[in-house]
Amino acid sequence: MNSVILTELGIGVFDDQKCLKSFAFEKPAEDYVFVKKGKSRLSELGKFLSNSITVIVNDQGLLDILKKKSIDAQMMNNEKIEVIQSSKPKILIDSGFAIDENDVMKKLRDFALELSSSKISEVSSSPDLHITQAINTLDETDKIINSVSSRLREWYGLHFPELDNIIDSINGYSQIVLSGKRENISKEDFEKAGFPESKVEMLSLVREKSRGGDMTEKNLAIVQTLAKQILDLFDLRKTIEEHVNEQMKEEAPNLSAVLGTAVGARILARAGSLNKLATMPASTIQVLGAEKALFRALKTGSNPPKHGIIFQHAIVHAAPRWQRGKIARAVAAKAAIAARVDVHKAGLNQTLLDKLNIRVKEIEEKFKAPPIKESKPSQDQNRQRSDRYAKKNRSGRFKQRKRKNFGR
Repeated sequence: MNSVILTELGIGVFDDQKCLKSFAFEKPAEDYVFVKKGKSRLSELGKFLSNSITVIVNDQGLLDILKKKSIDAQMMNNEKIEVIQSSKPKILIDSGFAIDENDVMKKLRDFALELSSSKISEVSSSPDLHITQAINTLDETDKIINSVSSRLREWYGLHFPELDNIIDSINGYSQIVLSGKRENISKEDFEKAGFPESKVEMLSLVREKSRGGDMTEKNLAIVQTLAKQILDLFDLRKTIEEHVNEQMKEEAPNLSAVLGTAVGARILARAGSLNKLATMPASTIQVLGAEKALFRALKTGSNPPKHGIIFQHAIVHAAPRWQRGKIARAVAAKAAIAARVDVHKAGLNQTLLDKLNIRVKEIEEKFKAPPIKESKPSQDQNRQRSDRYAKKNRSGRFKQRKRKNFGR
């Protein structure tokens, strides 16, 4: 019975202690990983073993490859695999993959470095990480826009303070700032910014009666630069948001259908990867993003949080307070199933969303009104209960003492 041994540098075929044939890897790290995954062809090895009756192997991936080639192969027992691992340098030398032990150590070291580099490259190219970076960039862009816009409103508000109370949209506010000083702003500028006629008339009237101070050209140039940067950030945000939507629908279609692309991407980023999210139970997915509140509840004994990032889901956010926990749990349960379907690339499953909608309707119908809380007992009732409890303890101790005396 021949032994087919997979090593880091190639595959050797042995008859007892003698090497019959060896097949060296051209790219050791890449070829070794392919064999471990059962994806390598190994045509030359298949031809060599075609006349063999039965062979034993030391790796499951190699066993699967040989069985696909209709070769009668079996797995070695654990004791023999341990012997092979302990005598690996000798096997590599006998197979002709290395000259001596020093050469073995050098080639194994190069193999380890190459394997580590290939794994880092594989992980870095994962779409999950790119989605994580994109959604984090989107959130950071929102923070920057809010911070710069507040500074823009305060600075330009010194010149045109009435504008801040009328215009809520920072996009429209920035477009008006680009028009220049208030006396240079026309009705056409307000219309280009996208305001309706009623608001244009109000802005024109306020502009004429504004009590703001004058602004120098240097200050105006800086303020207009801020406004332009805000508009550029809005364009960047739109591009990133479209990219996140496309990537999520491509990589995690079921998760996107259940949670939405934005919420799904944020939960995916908090979990670390789609594989990690697929291993999480629904209860963990429900409170992702609320870890501080969860650990505080475990420490103090207070009520645990009912939802984390999943609160941003439209159904959970719009639900009444007493329904949110139940709906959040239902959404998290379907999200857990969706993540597992997406990991195995099974395509979009519309029934997940349909069942979620049915469950949400059931919750809304069953819990239409808030639950009635039980009234807390008064201080007198608490005192009476404590007195009764103390009497029971005293009588119990008395009976126990009486039994002891009787036993004597």
